[in-house]
Amino acid sequence: MVCVQAMHAQTHPANGAPVTPASTYPETSGSPAAAPPAITAVPSVDQSHYILSPGDVLEISVFSAPDLSQRAVVNSAGNVYMPLINDVHVAGLHVENAQGVVEQAYLKNGVLKFPHVSIVVTSFSSGVLLMGEVNKTGIYPIVGGGRLFDIFAEAGGTTPSAGQLVTITHKDSTEPRTLFLTNDPEQSLAANVVVQQGDTIIVSKAGVLYVVGEVLAPSGFLMDEKGQYTVMKVIAMAHGLSKFAKPSKARIVRRTPEGEKEILVPLDKILVSKLPDVAMQANDILFIPPSKGKQAASRSIDVAVALASGVAYYGLSR
Repeated sequence: MVCVQAMHAQTHPANGAPVTPASTYPETSGSPAAAPPAITAVPSVDQSHYILSPGDVLEISVFSAPDLSQRAVVNSAGNVYMPLINDVHVAGLHVENAQGVVEQAYLKNGVLKFPHVSIVVTSFSSGVLLMGEVNKTGIYPIVGGGRLFDIFAEAGGTTPSAGQLVTITHKDSTEPRTLFLTNDPEQSLAANVVVQQGDTIIVSKAGVLYVVGEVLAPSGFLMDEKGQYTVMKVIAMAHGLSKFAKPSKARIVRRTPEGEKEILVPLDKILVSKLPDVAMQANDILFIPPSKGKQAASRSIDVAVALASGVAYYGLSR
């Protein structure tokens, strides 16, 4: 996963990193649902890609004429007031182009023969709204190369529970663009698209699958959005069944709007190819009971949820 920071896990990760849920039923993240992001101004050395808009605060320096230098706010009309030349329209311009407009204004008005102007944005009024599974949600100006990974870098990267799906919705558009983050270098370059001011970027949360009970490495696994997950695949990720497992009594505990639902999995027949494999969904818990212990098997939902919560507490794997 691009920009994802790793945490400790119980098992070797399949393709990612662990998270730490806090609820009694296992969740994909220990934090509550993301709150509306706070506005964040993040200064950068390279502001050339930032487009000025009303409300931006500018530090305008006129070389060899310090009396003309000042701090100015772009007003609602998109103008800044400059000494001796009055209003100069800068909204809608990149920073470097705005510098040229101010220089030309001083030249055409005969105030300076060789004007040289520098503009630095000290407070940003607009940018990209970044939400979802990132370390610091907020509004970020278009800086650096003006690309997606520049925004991720400013936000401190994605969280350990981030999924691979990223959606970008342009301003005044209702059709989001979908991208997938990956470890593959070539595909990562393709995902590093140019972003625009006014874009809304949402990083998805990865789904989680749990396998508990009589397997060699009980754990929770963060899902790859493009992957297909079945009972046999998840058991393989957990390093297989233990010698005490009773596959004929395997069950999936699935959370539904009506509550937890128990689904019997004829794993003994699946293992010998007498029945097809069973697909699993995000947040499913696969419970493999022991060959002995009828009481535990009869209360599989309670046991599976309790075991999965313990796995979630100690860490998940991809």
